[in-house]
Amino acid sequence: MHRIVAQGSSLVAAGLLATAGIAATPATAPVAPVATVAPAAAAPANPTNPVTHLAEVEAAVRAWAAAWSARDVERYLAAYASDFTPARGQTRERWEADRRTRITGKSRISVGIEGLVISIQGMSANAQFRQIYSADALTETDRKTLELQRVGTRWLIRKESAGN
Repeated sequence: MHRIVAQGSSLVAAGLLATAGIAATPATAPVAPVATVAPAAAAPANPTNPVTHLAEVEAAVRAWAAAWSARDVERYLAAYASDFTPARGQTRERWEADRRTRITGKSRISVGIEGLVISIQGMSANAQFRQIYSADALTETDRKTLELQRVGTRWLIRKESAGN
């Protein structure tokens, strides 16, 4: 059983989003609709609807992992907001150069996401999950948190932390 729980103007979800008409998929596959609403029950898309935002945040997180897994540096970097704050006091330029080198320097990368929990408060969201990272001979599993912000029609990463 999967749940979506509304708490005031905050929405927290755990598990798959079958109730929202979206199925969680592996990091390498795009998120695709799995159900439609009968015309009598259909409502116009509401960009401020928390369930809509929930599905968008999940899609953004999975697209970020898929881009990383595909070693698609441009798509991976496009998942980050212009005001993204790199860890350890790095400049954005230095961080991007570092990421380009690390991603293109691997012959194989796989980024899996398990136990995704998303909380949304207005136009900000937190995504917490277990990340399974594998590249060449290295495999690591860690807890990860992404802080995202809605920018126009997209959810972009403003901050990320691991091990929490």
